[in-house]
Amino acid sequence: MKQDDSTFVNVIDWAVGDPALRDMRLSAAIGNFDGVHRGHQKVIQAACIHAATHDLTPAVITFDPHPREFFRQDDIPFHLADRHEKDRLLGQLAVDQIIHVTFDDALRRTDAKVFVTDILPALGVVQLFAGSDFAFGHGRGGDIDTINEIGRMAHISATTVPLLVDDNSIIISSSRIRAALQAGAPEHAAAMLGHDWAISGIVQTGDKRGRTIGFPTANISLGNLLHPAFGVYAVQVFEDNGTSDGQFIANGVANIGIRPTFETRDVLCETHLFDYDGDIYGRRLSVRLKSFLRAERKFSGLEELKVQIAKDAADARQILPATQKIA
Repeated sequence: MKQDDSTFVNVIDWAVGDPALRDMRLSAAIGNFDGVHRGHQKVIQAACIHAATHDLTPAVITFDPHPREFFRQDDIPFHLADRHEKDRLLGQLAVDQIIHVTFDDALRRTDAKVFVTDILPALGVVQLFAGSDFAFGHGRGGDIDTINEIGRMAHISATTVPLLVDDNSIIISSSRIRAALQAGAPEHAAAMLGHDWAISGIVQTGDKRGRTIGFPTANISLGNLLHPAFGVYAVQVFEDNGTSDGQFIANGVANIGIRPTFETRDVLCETHLFDYDGDIYGRRLSVRLKSFLRAERKFSGLEELKVQIAKDAADARQILPATQKIA
């Protein structure tokens, strides 16, 4: 078990076989919460409201790695947020505890009954909230009814939260958000997320080619994040400064893709920050996508690329607000 006190909310890593969490009486939302979209927020809000009226601690219980990552290790990248960004988003929702339960072979073998009688009490759960599609235990053999049937002796109860739908009565889901991003529609994704989608990570040292043409960039590897439509985006850039919102740095324009002009294959987010010349290497940034400008393409050389970047930057400036706008 590991506890992280460096963030603005208490974050705990817990695995099957770890000691029980002491002095915990939780009203907890449980789920994968990839992207922490509006449907997830509805479940977490229900847990927080219950906590406030029943003298319980509001909490989120989630899984790391994502079960899909555990069972399908050869899948293409699909995450909507890395671990740090996920914690930041969860921390904005008035929870006091974020518990990452390790999804390993021990958890995979745990049947639904043991999950309710052993794991939930070890985490300090008194009341649990989940979406109506939540299932758990070996073979996904348990649901909310299972918790209420088995949990009585442990004084644990559970409540189903109906899935959230959009204005067209379609369920908001992580899969729909992924599809919107892959279609080059970050605004549509943001409407379902309730916040802008972001590529977050440590700025790495690149080949500094952008400096030679007057457009230096901050480069972030996508890692296991979903690959959105490759191309150029108008973006806003924030630094992770230990707060739930982050510190706004600058507007900018970002290319996401494999840079076919230079025949590279690794997927990067390369962001040119407007009117900013500070040192950002090694700092953790959040590049928040506002609008898709154009698809990625190959150029004949640096001069043609330079002309196009200047046009992209001008187009982005027209779209983005002149002053800070926190997503």
